[in-house]
Amino acid sequence: MFNEGQIIDASFTEIPRQRNTREENKIIKDDCGDDLWKDQPNKKCHKDIDARWTKKNGDTFYGYKNHVKVDAKSKIIGTYYVTDASVHDSQVLDSLLIEKDEGQELFADSAYTG
Repeated sequence: MFNEGQIIDASFTEIPRQRNTREENKIIKDDCGDDLWKDQPNKKCHKDIDARWTKKNGDTFYGYKNHVKVDAKSKIIGTYYVTDASVHDSQVLDSLLIEKDEGQELFADSAYTG
């Protein structure tokens, strides 16, 4: 029933868009976001400093991307990997595939070529 091919794809998980100042965004991009809003703990708990922006087909997304590998026949999830939305699909291909996948058919869209 298993190991008759693998399907790999990714989907966006959007979160509420952050309304930060330019200075705050620069600090977040420099990986120092934990230092922000220490004097305002209620504000800090509503901020997500790990999510990122990306564009796809002219649409803008803010949040994360779920990368999933499923068995082609059973549709059972074999491996998944979560990244921020700006990570390209092809960058996680090695993290999704395992040794048992060798020699099986792989179904993926054009984002995984190269």
